[in-house]
Amino acid sequence: MTYYPYFRGRMYDLLALKTLAEQQQLGPKIIPIIEPVRDSKELQQTVQCLIDQQQPFSVVANPQVSVYGLNHTKLYPLPALNELPFYHPSAILAADFSSDFLTTTHGQTSLLVATNYPLLKAYQHTTMLKRVSGVLIPDEARLQQLVGDRAILLTDPLTFRAHVADYAELTDEFFTAANWVTPPFGTQGYGDYSVVGSVYFDKGMPSRAIALHLIYVTASGQLRLHHFVSDSNDQMRGQKQKFFEALQKLVDWAPAHLTGLNATPALAELLAYQTGTKFPGLGIIKKLALMHHIQLIHRLLTRPN
Repeated sequence: MTYYPYFRGRMYDLLALKTLAEQQQLGPKIIPIIEPVRDSKELQQTVQCLIDQQQPFSVVANPQVSVYGLNHTKLYPLPALNELPFYHPSAILAADFSSDFLTTTHGQTSLLVATNYPLLKAYQHTTMLKRVSGVLIPDEARLQQLVGDRAILLTDPLTFRAHVADYAELTDEFFTAANWVTPPFGTQGYGDYSVVGSVYFDKGMPSRAIALHLIYVTASGQLRLHHFVSDSNDQMRGQKQKFFEALQKLVDWAPAHLTGLNATPALAELLAYQTGTKFPGLGIIKKLALMHHIQLIHRLLTRPN
C-alpha cells in the first residue's frame, strides 16, 4: 500500500515535509506530491532535502494554482530530477498538459493527476495514458473505469468551512476508512490533502477564530478528524488568547483519545505550548498538524501486523 499526500507548496507545508524527510518519517510507502505555488527557497531546500534522503517524491510539472508556472526564469531553480530513480515525474491533466511532462528515465515511474472526466476520456486510448504508472483521481466510478487498476484515489475528506468558527458546530468528523491497511477497492493506493484541504487561497485571510485540526486513528482503524475551536470569537484581536483556548480543549481531549499510535512527536510538540505563554503563530500550528498526520500514517504503514 502506498500513500500519496498532496502538498500545495506553501511555506509551512514545505517546512513540515522537509522536517519529516530529515527525521526519516516518510519512507518508500509515502510518496509526497508537491504542486508548487511560489518560486521560493523553501521549495528549493525541501526538494534538495528529499533528494539527499533519497526519499521517493514528485513535483507537478504544470501547477494549476498561484503563479509558479507563469515565470520560467526561477530565482530558486530546482535541482535536476531526471536522473533520480526514486523521483516520479507528474503532471495535471489540464489545458496546458504535455506528454513530455511525464518523460521517465532510469527506472522512474510517472503519475498523472486527472480530475476532469471529459479530458481524461479524450486521452483514454493514447500512448501516454497507457504508459503512465498511476493516475490520481477523485472517488468517481466513471474515472476509475477509464484507468482501471492504475487508479490512485485522491480525496479531500475535510469539510470546508468559509468561517473558522463554524468548525465548532462539527467538532469531529470521518476522514477516511482504514485505507492504510489495503488500498480502496480497485486502486493501487490513496492520497489526500490532509488537514489543509484542496481549496487553495493565495493569501491567508484574518479570522475571528482559531482552530486546531487533528487527525487520529480509532480502534477500528478508521481515521477521524477533530476540530478544536477557540471561544472568544466575537472580535478580531486576541489571537494569542484564542490559540490557548483551542489548545486547552486539545489538552483536555488528548489523554482519552490521542494515546498509543496517535501520540506522535508533532502532537507532543504542540501540547508542550500549554506549559508556556508563547503563541507560535498559525503557520507553526499548521506545520505541526500536518506533521502529526504524516507521522501517524508512517506508523500505521510500518506496523509489523
